[in-house]
Amino acid sequence: MAGRIVQGMSIPAVEESWARIEAWLARHAPVSRARLRPPAAGEEIRAAERELGLVFPPDLVASLRCHDGADHGEGAPEVAYYGPPARVADIVRHTAMLRDIGTDLGDVDGDEDELGAYWRQEWLLITLGADGQASDGLFLTVRPGPGHGRVGHSRTEDAPVFTPWSSLRHLLADFAEALEEGRPFAGRVPVGIDGALRWEDDRSVVSDPVSPLALAARSAEPEPPAPVEPAAPSAPAPTEDRGAGPRLTFVRVAPPRPQPLPDQPDLVFAEGLTPAELLRRLGAIPATVRPRSRPHAEHAAASPWAAHRPMVRAGTTGGWAYAVQEEGAAQFVRPEVLRAVSEGTRAVALTRQGPEVRRTVVVDGVPDEEAARLVMSPRENVASVPDRKLARRLGVDPWPGSTTAYARLLTELDGEFGIRYRPGDDAGTGLPSALLLPLLDDLPDPACGPAGEVRGFGLAALVDRTRPERLRRACAAQLRRLAAETGIDAYPEIADALARTGRAERNGSDAGEHLGPDAGEPLGPDAREPLGLDAGEHLGPDAATNLGLGVGDPLDLRIRTLAAETWAARQSVRDGTGPVGPEDLSAWIAREGAAQALRAFVLLPVPMAAERILGVRLSARWRDELATDLGEGGTQPAAGRVNS
Repeated sequence: MAGRIVQGMSIPAVEESWARIEAWLARHAPVSRARLRPPAAGEEIRAAERELGLVFPPDLVASLRCHDGADHGEGAPEVAYYGPPARVADIVRHTAMLRDIGTDLGDVDGDEDELGAYWRQEWLLITLGADGQASDGLFLTVRPGPGHGRVGHSRTEDAPVFTPWSSLRHLLADFAEALEEGRPFAGRVPVGIDGALRWEDDRSVVSDPVSPLALAARSAEPEPPAPVEPAAPSAPAPTEDRGAGPRLTFVRVAPPRPQPLPDQPDLVFAEGLTPAELLRRLGAIPATVRPRSRPHAEHAAASPWAAHRPMVRAGTTGGWAYAVQEEGAAQFVRPEVLRAVSEGTRAVALTRQGPEVRRTVVVDGVPDEEAARLVMSPRENVASVPDRKLARRLGVDPWPGSTTAYARLLTELDGEFGIRYRPGDDAGTGLPSALLLPLLDDLPDPACGPAGEVRGFGLAALVDRTRPERLRRACAAQLRRLAAETGIDAYPEIADALARTGRAERNGSDAGEHLGPDAGEPLGPDAREPLGLDAGEHLGPDAATNLGLGVGDPLDLRIRTLAAETWAARQSVRDGTGPVGPEDLSAWIAREGAAQALRAFVLLPVPMAAERILGVRLSARWRDELATDLGEGGTQPAAGRVNS
């Protein structure tokens, strides 16, 4: 980590640290070693000092006398995500540029808060930042005082900060130690890949994150607040008799209150279904199904019991079942949801998200593009957009054109589909309602194929040179490693799926008997198909169901639950409420990502699944582990092989 060498310890000289850095690069990253420039000339350094009007700290002079930064381009050695070391010319050019920007922004040189500015005149850029963004690099401060020579980080999207390094000498010592011992440096681990220095995120997650859904399960659903009875009018207070003379009366005149906006919720209608069936298709959680009025549903959905899950109410109108979304992330705009709702029938959705009003018609899973409608209106009369419910209550309408369009499209449903519905008519009625466990997002279309690279690793080259069955076995092994490091292998449904995929790999073509009746159907010449069967075989239509991935099956419910945990944790951290912290959110994100990678391994061609799996691995040594899983060891050069 940054600042590993503590105060009181002997910090190696700049020259010693550079010698260690050079030695490691020569062994593990010779391409990056070759990018280091020769020493800067003393006159060049002095000319830079004169041009900038500053005296360089001794550590910076010593470093430049070892190497005048690094040449730009592929393979340049980077100081983690702070970018490559700057050349003398870079220091002059970028420091001057950043000074000009700070001046334009009104930075005040005499400000006592050194970090209270975009860029100080006393700062010197020493690294070029990620992707060559100088405004995101490291700097040294030469402001007189106890902090002279301290290392700071100029951040493009945020205020500058000081790092734990008290000097460039300190930074270089930590850098050398991280290279030699493979320790994290600024949260990343150095590796030599294809002869170049690369950095992998050193990610780990808490093993037992706080569960928003478990907290919700321990909370009771709040009952609706009792209606407030209007107070009886009180008798007027007696007035003092002041005689029959003239009186002065003050009357307060207030402008008329704006009328609340009409209720325009997201709606979906399904022909021929019952409300219970519609709720089931939407992903209703059975234990939460009960009659609720709109105020009751809104009150319950805003409580800890709901854990930020969507709340819907369902009813019937004519020959259609309908659902109204009362709270939560929008569901009726999602193609996955409309496909499920319209199975064997047709569905019509009317949704509004800010200025966007959309009507969508889906017939047995296929969108009817000719029946679709989309209206976008400009914002009017308001400088900022309040919360949707607050805006409705206050009568503030940022998009009156969209309000009119929603009402028109709702009316047109009667003439075109025989759907007659007005949102306010059922507000006080106790309709069947439930919280939803949202359906999973669609996976990418297999026709799109995988990315050429993942995390800087040449995936396309690996796919081209690796036999399909070997690639499948390696991906299955990577998936098991991912499940272990994220902790999802503790869930019975996931452990069972991992065991089944493992048996499929070991049993070869016999795996078809575990995965569905069509698993042995020949595919043709391209054998890189889903879930690790022998070349030329695929899962068949029943495989996802047999592995528990059909909608409502155990594995499907587990992955949806993990997605709901992640969503609820993200909202809790954003709101700053409850015991869920950022470390819990990171763990849920990792678990959901790993579970989605398992789903991809079951349902997508192996190269696309490999992209998912490798993209969410936590271990910084995943490249070495992949080489092991491929059976490559150190006997042949592999694409992206870590130099050890």
